Amino acid sequence: MFNPNEKIEANNIKAIFIGIFLITIIAATTLFKSNSAKKNTPKSKKESSQAETIDSTKVEKITSEELAKKIQANSDLILIDLRSKSQYKAEHIIDSINIQSSAIDSLSNTSSKSKLYVLIEESGEVAIINAIANILSAKGYEKISYLDGGFNTWKKNLYPTISDGNQQSFTDQAKVSYISSDELKKRMETEKNIFIIDVRENTEFNTGHLVGATNIFLDDIEKKRKEIPLGKLIILYDNTSLGAFKGATKLFDLGIFNALALSDGLDIWKNKGYEINK
Repeated sequence: MFNPNEKIEANNIKAIFIGIFLITIIAATTLFKSNSAKKNTPKSKKESSQAETIDSTKVEKITSEELAKKIQANSDLILIDLRSKSQYKAEHIIDSINIQSSAIDSLSNTSSKSKLYVLIEESGEVAIINAIANILSAKGYEKISYLDGGFNTWKKNLYPTISDGNQQSFTDQAKVSYISSDELKKRMETEKNIFIIDVRENTEFNTGHLVGATNIFLDDIEKKRKEIPLGKLIILYDNTSLGAFKGATKLFDLGIFNALALSDGLDIWKNKGYEINK
């Protein structure tokens, strides 16, 4: 005898199987399209660069740890920072020189070829390192290395750098101690163990400066650091206070901690009628 309920149940089962079959087909089609898209998608710049390798016949790798040891040992080396001028000015490895990759030909052919030349990029860009190594190799330089991981890795590993001095940085602010014009005047009258640095340009220095001050331009502090006596209290000043702050930051990074920045600057010093030399 015909049972209508059995027919309904059979239709339901059939519909379920058809639904499962269709879902399986759709899923398989979607997966196939996704895999095809991945295969046909061009490699990104980053992926492509990862496929490139450093030409080890012309340039060797040096780690941050190895470079730090060579710097500490005063090894005969030249550090070439290939980053932009703004990046270099903001922060760099001590005694490195800034030469953009487009201007590498400016490196004199008379430069000693017996020294080790270390290339420093932001994160060790392979293409740039290879290109610079080719140019230097063609000039006859044989001892060429590149900093593995670049400046980013050096900084990440907490190796020392020279900062330009950022007043918005709590780190740089913590490096600097200040002295006011009134306090400095008293010290100049009672103490002899003071070394005063005017960080302005020479033309400004010649228009008027503190008595006994030595002119070391802000941008020259790093290379002229040996002219600064370590056994004296160092006072830095400029017209306002920004240059003094930047100078004190540099000295701290160079390991000179007995420095004070004039907080109110030469302009306030003059306004108070305190003595200056012309």
